[in-house]
Amino acid sequence: MLFVDKAAFKTVFNAHYVPLCNYANSILRSDSLSEDLVQDVFFHLWKNNATLESVDNLSAFLFTAVKNKAFEHIRADKAYKKALSGYSAHGFEDKTEISMSSLAHKYMGMERLSSLMRHLPPKCKNVFALHKLNGLTYAEIAASEGISIKTVENHMIKALKILRTEYAKS
Repeated sequence: MLFVDKAAFKTVFNAHYVPLCNYANSILRSDSLSEDLVQDVFFHLWKNNATLESVDNLSAFLFTAVKNKAFEHIRADKAYKKALSGYSAHGFEDKTEISMSSLAHKYMGMERLSSLMRHLPPKCKNVFALHKLNGLTYAEIAASEGISIKTVENHMIKALKILRTEYAKS
């Protein structure tokens, strides 16, 4: 039995729901369908809790379950070949637990960064996202935002300071 009580299940659900939805959406390209699919996986997990043996890596297990559920849906929609080629093009074809574990870690990290970024002022958040997530240089950001390079540097310094502080708190 994986979960002793509802509180333990809720903790796992809250920690994994958004990253699993993001992962499912990267395969299905549908927010609502991805949410339904992840809810189905958690429902199945809760319903079959008593029959499940202990799982070594719960994150890898959940991400594998979501991936399998997504492919079941794609096959049902007769779009399996098209979606599979897009899935392989993104480099997710390795089905080992190690790769699923690293994929789980990646999506959990992305959710963590997104959560920390909510503490940034809007302009800092925008500059940080443009540089770290979109890969723009300071000069490109300055040109697109109509600000000086020094202002971009100051926003980045402020963003990094706030992120470090918030990370240390959690």
